[in-house]
Amino acid sequence: MARTDVLRAGDMLRGYRLLEDFRVVGAGLSEWTFAEQGGRIYFVKRFLSPTYPDDAAPGSPRTKARKRERCAAFEAHHRGIQVAMAPLTTYGGNLIATLDFFREGAKYYKVTEKVDLAGLAPGDVARLAFPAQLVLLKTVAHSLKILHDLKIVHSDLKPSNVLIKRTELGYTTKLIDFDSSYIVGTPPPPEEIVGTMTHYSPELVRYIQGAAHPGELTQASDIFALGLIYTEYLTGSLPPFDPAYPQAAIAALHGQRLRLATDRVPESVRDLVERMMLLDPAARPTVTQAHATLMRIRTTRTTPGRFPAPPRPPIPLRSPPAASGTPSGRPAAAPSTASGLRGKGLGIAGKRSKAPTEGTPEGPAPTARPRGPGLLGRLVSRIDERRSR
Repeated sequence: MARTDVLRAGDMLRGYRLLEDFRVVGAGLSEWTFAEQGGRIYFVKRFLSPTYPDDAAPGSPRTKARKRERCAAFEAHHRGIQVAMAPLTTYGGNLIATLDFFREGAKYYKVTEKVDLAGLAPGDVARLAFPAQLVLLKTVAHSLKILHDLKIVHSDLKPSNVLIKRTELGYTTKLIDFDSSYIVGTPPPPEEIVGTMTHYSPELVRYIQGAAHPGELTQASDIFALGLIYTEYLTGSLPPFDPAYPQAAIAALHGQRLRLATDRVPESVRDLVERMMLLDPAARPTVTQAHATLMRIRTTRTTPGRFPAPPRPPIPLRSPPAASGTPSGRPAAAPSTASGLRGKGLGIAGKRSKAPTEGTPEGPAPTARPRGPGLLGRLVSRIDERRSR
């Protein structure tokens, strides 16, 4: 058999025949390809870290022992989630859970179902008629409800982890990537959090900054991220907030109220999505409540229309509260909106003048990423301390 670090299209890997060479995923933490077994096509992910050190690997016995401990924890996490989701692991379901997980040589591999995508980005969804959008909102909520009923937090909800598939009747969604998932109240250590910062919840930001306990990370963290996704599906962009803040969660921590800036949906949907994006996790609806609300909506519209709404107060644009002794200086580059970022690297931009933004039919474009002097580090925990006084 071919060496696993140089696998190519046509090679065999644990009974799977690779159809393409491996290619890098996202921020470079893993690689992927497609493979065939028994007439079915599968998605195969190869993790670049951790790597298992065998006896011939370089390093001292102590170093190799530490690496093996990390690998054992990595295996336990993935197998634990796989076991918890086993009742849902069926080929063709709406939760694309792990079908196979194994180590070959030094590398770990995960196998899931391959999904044929419709190729719709959030901007494309925003141009659909509301009935088609409503179907997508319902199917995402239904999939997440199944997960939450098992006391599992997805922890990395974002548009790229909600695959849109074309069906005979329109579109449906498939929920993927449970690598960061955990049982309620048992998240990984803050320094091991990996995800996309644009869709972090406020409590996840506080946890990474050392200002929240693990028990505070519940299914409500997913609800905040889902509210952001719904906003993108309905407007084509994240909710508008003061561009002094790099992410929606940080804007919420500074007192911003996140709004769904469109009148193309019923008031009940607008109210639901805005409650999903509230700062207080306890004030957000559960996914069961969100799904039930969406299921009660009936519409026969076939083209986008307008749903009159009562006047709404503007989104407050506030400066960050003054904090004595807050470090300042020249920050690193603003975080990417697409790459996965780790742990303590979470940056918090300070107040600065607005950059010009382009509008959309639904309202102003959100969050042009600021440049210039800013605040980094543990600002979130300072905010929390001041509010508790």
